[in-house]
Amino acid sequence: MFMSSKRALDVIQVDAFTDTPFGGNPAAVVLDADHVSEKTMHMIAREMNVRETVFVSKSKVADFYFRYMTPKSQIGFSGHPTIAAFYALVEEGYIELVSDITMVRLETSSGIFDIEIVRNESTGHHEIQITHKKPQFMETYDPKEYLEALGLSLADIHSPNPIQTVSTGTPHLMVPVSTHRSLDKIKPNWERLKELQAASDYVSMSVFTRDTREPTSDAQVRHFAPALGVYEDPISGSAAGSLGSYLIKYGLMEATYPVTSIVIEQGHYVERPGKIFVEVRGNQESIDQVKVSGTGVTVMKGKIYF
Repeated sequence: MFMSSKRALDVIQVDAFTDTPFGGNPAAVVLDADHVSEKTMHMIAREMNVRETVFVSKSKVADFYFRYMTPKSQIGFSGHPTIAAFYALVEEGYIELVSDITMVRLETSSGIFDIEIVRNESTGHHEIQITHKKPQFMETYDPKEYLEALGLSLADIHSPNPIQTVSTGTPHLMVPVSTHRSLDKIKPNWERLKELQAASDYVSMSVFTRDTREPTSDAQVRHFAPALGVYEDPISGSAAGSLGSYLIKYGLMEATYPVTSIVIEQGHYVERPGKIFVEVRGNQESIDQVKVSGTGVTVMKGKIYF
């Protein structure tokens, strides 16, 4: 009886970009959030206290409308909660997989995205594929300031490639380093990184190398978003779209026709390893399309009362 006077919403926690519980990047998915106020969304996101909480509502122009909240702020689009939400929507019967590939349209405050759900009957870990916007290559920055803020030296930078903001929907700073050891050495000065971000055109930063842990991977990443209250993000899907575009534009990977498939490994430094799959259509001169995909696994279901 105590709960009957309160509102309740279904909440599902999904680990995205992994098929192993407690790996990848966790996201809280709040279903049927059509009549939840923005203030309540912020409070729920703080209560859930995962890196991002995604609120699923109906849309007049697409199949669903998603809003994304960190414990500190709202963001326009994010990859891992998108993977998590579509995984939950399939699992909870909101989306029926009637064919091998199911097409869905998603509305966000950053625009409309095309989603493909690739059915995997044998494992149940369906692959959620997000078509990103065409990449924008934006501001470049002085390596010295950023390397100092990361506790690195100029010897760690993978020259002559620029430290540059790239966006395929959300702007992320790409910082190329030469080896796996450079990732090991990072000791962030968080206050300095926040100052640099405040005067910039990006929301977070990916430090990456082609020196990978697994031979099947193409790049290894550490992702930092202190301005969003996320100091080290296990896995960032939106940043993976930016990274895939950067790798092709600057010739760090040779483009293959018609699509270059890229595997990104991330999360090892926070003990939540996972993989992101990126497809880039185009070459150094022109990139026509970027897709980012991954799987998910449900780790918790319940209700939140308010």
